[in-house]
Amino acid sequence: MAARNLALRASELQSGSRQGNAVPLLRHTAESLGHAEIATLLCLLRQQEQTELADNLIHIYGRDRSHQDVVQVAVELHRHGAQEDAGALLRVRATLK
Repeated sequence: MAARNLALRASELQSGSRQGNAVPLLRHTAESLGHAEIATLLCLLRQQEQTELADNLIHIYGRDRSHQDVVQVAVELHRHGAQEDAGALLRVRATLK
């Protein structure tokens, strides 16, 4: 699964000497992932205790994607039991209006 591979790669970058490369990797790769994969990626980052990366992904996705995409990912996050992340994503998007 793309989300699992991306979560592992971003976690490795964040933990290693190339920390600055993890966020651009997430930003670039997230553009090609579907709604369910973005939600899975966020959940995996949380499970790996990569809080900063998960928070950054929420801000990037909420800022850069359409309202419809953000709502769809929030629905998927809710299905994963990640209500706090779903709410955070919607709040990021709401601040843009």
